[in-house]
Amino acid sequence: MDSKLKKFWRKCKEFLKKHEGLFEKCKGLLKKCKEFLKKCKKFLKKQGVERIIIMGLFICLVTTLVTVNYRISNLHQNLFELENEKSLLKKELSTFEDAEDYELREMNVTKYAPLSSTAVAGWDFAGDREITASGEQVAPGKTAAAGPNIPFGTKIYVEGKGWYTVNDRGGLIGADDIDLATESKETALEWGIQQRLVIIDLP
Repeated sequence: MDSKLKKFWRKCKEFLKKHEGLFEKCKGLLKKCKEFLKKCKKFLKKQGVERIIIMGLFICLVTTLVTVNYRISNLHQNLFELENEKSLLKKELSTFEDAEDYELREMNVTKYAPLSSTAVAGWDFAGDREITASGEQVAPGKTAAAGPNIPFGTKIYVEGKGWYTVNDRGGLIGADDIDLATESKETALEWGIQQRLVIIDLP
C-alpha cells in the first residue's frame, strides 16, 4: 500500500514538474482575460451611452417632424377655412343692393393701445393720446387707423372683429394695413399681426 502511494506521489511530482510553467501561463492568461473584459465593459458602456444619445436625438427628430406635420396640417386647414369664408363673404357681398359701394380686401391687421398706461408717445400715439388724427375721440373697439388711401370717417368691417371707423393714422401704416384701437398694450402684443378680410364701405 505504501509502495503504491509512493509511486503515485512520484508520478504527481513528475507531472507537476513537467507542467509547472503551465500554471503560471494560466495565471497570466487569466490576468489578460480580466483586463480584456474590463476593456470590453468600458467599450460597451461607451457604446451604450452613444447609442442612447443617438436614440434620444432620433426620437427628438421624429417628434419634431410629427409636430411640424401636425402644424402644417392645421395651417392648411386654417387656410382652407379662410378661403371658404372669403368665398362666402364675396357671395354675401354680391347680394348687397349697392355692392359696388363696398370693397373686399385681405389686409394686415394689428392693434394699438393709445389709452394704455404703458403707451409710448411717438409710437402708440402722437400728441394727445385721447384724440385721433381726425380730431375725434379714441374709442377702443371702434376706432381704426389706416393709410391715407382710406379717408377719415370710412366704415370698415374686419373679419371676426366687427365694424370700425377709420379716424386715425400711423407713420408705419401702409395701404394694406389696418390698426385697431384696443384697451391694453398686452392685448395688442398678443394679437400681433394677422391677415383678415376687410370690407370697406366706400364713401
